Amino acid sequence: MDLILGGAYQGKLTWCVKEYNLSPSDLCDLEREELTPGKGCYYHLEALTCRETDPQRYLPLFKDAVVIAREIGGGVVPMDKEERAWRERHGQMLQVLAADAARVVRVFCGLTEELK
Repeated sequence: MDLILGGAYQGKLTWCVKEYNLSPSDLCDLEREELTPGKGCYYHLEALTCRETDPQRYLPLFKDAVVIAREIGGGVVPMDKEERAWRERHGQMLQVLAADAARVVRVFCGLTEELK
């Protein structure tokens, strides 16, 4: 599994499609569709961590895929308890994924930084 991180609209998916030679049928948009096993790339991981209280149960599905996640931990901490809980879940999920990932890449302004 490879993990691709970055802020919103930084070019993560564009870079990933080119880097891994992915076609539209390889992609699963976790914001707009249910998690489909066997895809080559899952993106919008933050949508999964937002709607699921235990997103780590999906880890086996990501084993042989590329996972793209938005960085949401920067900036002002929300006052809303549920928003803070989501940020905590998302951060924990990213830590688990990064620890297991063969490769971790951060994309910023379309430029990549190899973290692992």
